[in-house]
Amino acid sequence: MKPIPSEMKYLGQYLKGVRSDLGLSMYEVAKRTTLTPSYISKIENGNAFHTISAHILIEFSKCYNLPIVTILERSGFVPPTEDEFPGLSSYLRLKYNAPPHAVSDMELAWEIVKKRHNLTS
Repeated sequence: MKPIPSEMKYLGQYLKGVRSDLGLSMYEVAKRTTLTPSYISKIENGNAFHTISAHILIEFSKCYNLPIVTILERSGFVPPTEDEFPGLSSYLRLKYNAPPHAVSDMELAWEIVKKRHNLTS
């Protein structure tokens, strides 16, 4: 059996964490996507698949209201963007049902924190 790439392990852990943070069961995710609970479980465990299709990433992206790039960044497939807090807007909208003005306030606050602590690139 081939070793599992670390990115696949991190992908599973990240997707499981997002699902958990959103308070969704695998069955609820399955209802919202074309995926089955057993397939979701295998992906989250990171021990069954060495590759994953773009279709599957799109399913998770739509269900969790996250940009695919955020999923890829958090899983280690691509390096994180330097100039943006990855997925902050999507996370706030989905997790807290934050209205657009609240999301804008948080993005502004993040810009202030980056400047105050010299975190700008």
